[in-house]
Amino acid sequence: MLAPPPSRADRPRRPVHRVWTAAALAGSLAAAGAAAPPGPGPPPGPRPVPVVAQVTTVDEGSFVLTRRGERIGREEFRIVRQPAGGGVEIVARGLAAFGERRISPALQCDSTGSPLRYQVEVRAGRTPAERLTGQYARGHFGTQAQTERGEAAREYLLPDRTVLVDVELVHQLHFLVMRRDAGDARVPVLVPRAGALVTARVAEEESERLTIGGEGVEARRLRVRGLPGGVRLVWIDARGRLLRVAVPDDGLLAQRDELPR
Repeated sequence: MLAPPPSRADRPRRPVHRVWTAAALAGSLAAAGAAAPPGPGPPPGPRPVPVVAQVTTVDEGSFVLTRRGERIGREEFRIVRQPAGGGVEIVARGLAAFGERRISPALQCDSTGSPLRYQVEVRAGRTPAERLTGQYARGHFGTQAQTERGEAAREYLLPDRTVLVDVELVHQLHFLVMRRDAGDARVPVLVPRAGALVTARVAEEESERLTIGGEGVEARRLRVRGLPGGVRLVWIDARGRLLRVAVPDDGLLAQRDELPR
């Protein structure tokens, strides 16, 4: 006797083979990609520093100082822009050497070149001869000076657009040039070690070609009147960087060792 045929439920199931069209496959892959978790990001590394947070060099170099043709000293300096309190400051540091005499200044200014803080030390060999510190607050600039004669404090009410210049130094004339290039022909100047607040008059004269470090350069010439010590002739390049400074009344000449880079 033959057994009855198996019911539908008892029959073995055959594997089902699906045929994917290209469109269906593409849609499936797109859906899978959208649902998949994001892959690993780029490998960790240093983050780029925003431009505002970078320190940039405005000018850097050195001057050879001569008086009536005889070498008397040398001045090295660096001027940078750096971030400060969400803004920008200009900082100028230097070292001037006249034999055993050394002058070490550090000047901090706002972005326009007006002084915020100043510190300078003068040494004769290893012996401190003079020290001055100063700070700006609410329109005034107060200084504290220590010399062999004792201590002294002074306060100056600064007009707008005032710059600070030490007449024994060359590189701080950079801030006077900044004011002239901004259109100011008359510039208030604080000269703290001389205890003076003066008005400098800056006039542009004809350009001329200089030789600096064996290289020729076209230079603008400025004439500065009103600073202690007499008239100054200042030669600058197209970017306003100092190339040469002369004080004719004193026979003094300061010239760069090489062109600014």
